[in-house]
Amino acid sequence: MTIGIRTALAADRDALGALKLRSSLAWGDHVEELQALAEAREVPATQLPHVAVAEIAGKIVGFVTVLPADAATHAELEDLFVAPEAWRQGIGGMLLAEAERRARAFGARTLGVVAGERARSFYEASGFRFVKTVATDLAPAARLQKELP
Repeated sequence: MTIGIRTALAADRDALGALKLRSSLAWGDHVEELQALAEAREVPATQLPHVAVAEIAGKIVGFVTVLPADAATHAELEDLFVAPEAWRQGIGGMLLAEAERRARAFGARTLGVVAGERARSFYEASGFRFVKTVATDLAPAARLQKELP
C-alpha cells in the first residue's frame, strides 16, 4: 500500500468535508451536535493551501490542516482526520509528520493543537505536551503543544 501526500485542491473540498464529518461521527460521540454544526462538515476554501491530503490509489483517506499562527514562531494544527476504514494504518502519523514539516517551513518553532480526549494520547505519544484545558463547542479539550526541532 502506497500512501501519497499532496496539497489539497479546490476540487477536494466536498470530499474533505464529508471525510471530516464521517471520521468525527465514527466514535458515536456528540452525534446530534456534530450533525448540526456546519464546521464539522466543511473545510474553508481559504484553508485549502494549508491542507495536506493523504491518498491511497487516488482515494483521499485523510488530511491535515496546519496554519501559521499570529506569533511568527508558532503554527496551529487545525484539523487532522483519517477515514475510519483507514484507521490504524499509520496515516495519522504520516499526516502529523507532514504538519510538523509544514510548520517548520513557516518558520514555526512550536506546533499547537486542541485535542479531544480520544485524540489526546495520539498527540502525546508524538511528543506534544499538555498546556491547559480549553472549552470547545462540544466538550472541554486539551490544548497541547510540541517544540519543533
